[in-house]
Amino acid sequence: MKKTPLYDIHIESGGRMVDFAGFYMPVLYTSILEEHNTVRNSAGLFDVSHMGEFTVKGKDAALYLSKLIPTSMSKLEPGKGMYTLFCHENGGVIDDLFIFMVDPQNYYLVVNASTIEKDFLWMKKHLINGVTLENISDSISKIDIQGPKSPLVMSKIFGRDKIVRLERFRFYYDDFTGSEIMISNTGYTGERGYELFIENSKAESLWERLMLEGAEFGVKPAGLGARDTLRLEACYSLYGHEINDNINPLEAGLSWLINSDKEYIGKAALAAVKEKGPEYEQLCLELTGKGVLHEGYRVMFKGKETGIITSGVYSPTFKKGLALIRAGKGVLSTGDEVEVVIRDKGVEGKIVKRPFYKFNG
Repeated sequence: MKKTPLYDIHIESGGRMVDFAGFYMPVLYTSILEEHNTVRNSAGLFDVSHMGEFTVKGKDAALYLSKLIPTSMSKLEPGKGMYTLFCHENGGVIDDLFIFMVDPQNYYLVVNASTIEKDFLWMKKHLINGVTLENISDSISKIDIQGPKSPLVMSKIFGRDKIVRLERFRFYYDDFTGSEIMISNTGYTGERGYELFIENSKAESLWERLMLEGAEFGVKPAGLGARDTLRLEACYSLYGHEINDNINPLEAGLSWLINSDKEYIGKAALAAVKEKGPEYEQLCLELTGKGVLHEGYRVMFKGKETGIITSGVYSPTFKKGLALIRAGKGVLSTGDEVEVVIRDKGVEGKIVKRPFYKFNG
């Protein structure tokens, strides 16, 4: 398995390491509960260097990307990023990703760790003249600092004016000990935070500096376990759970990403699904009875199976079981009382409005 440049720091910090997408990654340091609450109340530091980074450059870079995504490229401008998808011809999701526009001929893409090779080969297959595509994943480290105190920490290192002026989904380049660092006001926790991209050789010094400057604010390292509970509370999809090769964006509650008027891969299929109406939908469920929710558990309504859990956790914020479920379109409504089958026993739950946790920016 691969190790990120921060592996030794994780071991020294007591990180419990697991195999995630072929990398040794910390699932937790102390407890998921403690690390989750640290992010909600102060700020947590995440190593997400296993994620993939691609560059797309050239005079026809925007044209090329417009053929790959269902989201309008007009939403981008220099210094701005957006969330979007790659889709198959049949509308199923290849991956969800972020695209950052450095300038009209230079784009920076961030993809999921488990789909790096798949994404790159697919993009390479559809490459056009006038565009260069490069996979720089192995040379870049990605560190996220997330939580309400993260601007205070970042301001101590990079200057208050630049950090305060950086709006959500915006990014800029700065200097960190002689190396270029990309700083983006983005994240996947439901909190204000920053994603930092830097060359591998500077990852340890950046992590240590963030921990040093964040000590007075209670900043602590956080693992993938807390990252999962945080993103689920915010109702953010996770590839391989809410979306995959066989689930289209309309079924996954991501129809808002389909707004391009260009020709792109999967457009005909997605238009057909929209016209007919999706067969499934994504809903939010909270447990009113006692139990722990997991992916794959069945959801029952009036004695019939109506859905399945795609992601489930015990919520440290709300102190109850929460889940995202895939259900037949129109079968369930907000307020409906359901049962989740846990160890062959029905446990009471309820369909609630999305999201569980509103973005705290």
